[in-house]
Amino acid sequence: MRAYLLSAALALVVTSVSLLAQAAEPLIGVWNVDIFKSTYVTGQPPVKRVITFEQAGDSLKFTQETTNQGFNISETVKLEYTAKLDGRDYPIINSGLDTVALKRIDAATYERIGKIKGTPTETATMKLSNRNRTLTITTKGTTDTGAEYARTEVLNKQ
Repeated sequence: MRAYLLSAALALVVTSVSLLAQAAEPLIGVWNVDIFKSTYVTGQPPVKRVITFEQAGDSLKFTQETTNQGFNISETVKLEYTAKLDGRDYPIINSGLDTVALKRIDAATYERIGKIKGTPTETATMKLSNRNRTLTITTKGTTDTGAEYARTEVLNKQ
């Protein structure tokens, strides 16, 4: 009986610590771009952009759905990747980039490096503020044709 209680207590502690670790990641959630507070140095701003971060084991799953307005039509593009915060390369789906690498700079700042054919071509700095309710992503990069782009997007947590 004593061994059973000790085992049950240990399982409860492990589960609690695991849930606490997952809840402690402030990026987790759904984020909406505030187009009016964002700056697009190159290119047109999207009509709508929603970014979702989810816990996926010891990794973060990133999904970005962007609606752009074209010639009398709206098009939604969905980017996805799952990566650890370890600075290693992970594949990205439906992007001009081949891979991304994530790392935590400090408690409120993250960096994502995007690569094409192994060469870094994009840097995105993600900064949390307003008690983790606002996420500012500053992105600078170069396309595979050599064109430069830059934007600063302000996102609000749902």
